[in-house]
Amino acid sequence: MNAILMKHNSLMERIVREYGAMIRAAVQKSLGLMAPTEDLIAEIHFAVFMTLRKLGEGWTPPRSFVSTVVRNKVNELLWQKHWDTDDISRIKKHRAEQTLRREEAMAHIHTLTPGEFKVFRLLGLGLTNQEVAESLFISPLTVRTHVKRIHSKCGIQGRAKLALAAYQACYREHAESPDAAGLTSHGPGGYLKPNLLSEQAN
Repeated sequence: MNAILMKHNSLMERIVREYGAMIRAAVQKSLGLMAPTEDLIAEIHFAVFMTLRKLGEGWTPPRSFVSTVVRNKVNELLWQKHWDTDDISRIKKHRAEQTLRREEAMAHIHTLTPGEFKVFRLLGLGLTNQEVAESLFISPLTVRTHVKRIHSKCGIQGRAKLALAAYQACYREHAESPDAAGLTSHGPGGYLKPNLLSEQAN
C-alpha cells in the first residue's frame, strides 16, 4: 500500500475510532423517535472524512471543531431529507426511494471491469484523479476515461455523488463495524466486502 492510501485509510480508521459514537448520537438526537438510517450516518462519516482530508496533515482538530462539522452536516441533511415535510408516510417513502437508488447503483457496480472497479473504490477515499493515477500506476487520462465509464454504468451524475456511492459500497460497513461486517483488506483499496472482491477479482 502506498503512502497516499495508507494516509487515507489511517484517517478513516481514526474517524471511526474517535468520532463514530458521536456521529451516531448526533443523528439519533436530531431524529428523536425516528430511527436513523445507515445511509444517513454514512453520509456524515464521509463529510467528516472529506473535511479533515482538506485540512491536511500536521493538524489535529479539537473535538469541538469536529462536533460542529457533524452538527452542521446533520442539520443540512435532515433539512433536505426530512424537515421539508411533516408527513411521516412521505418521509418513509423518501427513505425507501433513497435505498432503492443506492441498491440499483450497487447492482451496477458488478458490471464494472476490474480496472474501473479499482478506480471506483479509490474514489470512495476522496482521491483526486491524479492521486488515483499515482496509486494505480496508470495515467490521469486513463483514470478520467474510467471515471466517465463508471458514471455511465452506475447511472450516477456528479463527482461528489459518485464518491459517496463508492464510500457506501466499499467502506461503509467498515466504518460501522469492521469485525461484524467481515471486511477484508485488499491491498491498496483498504477494506472491501468479500462478495465484491470475488466479483471483481483480478
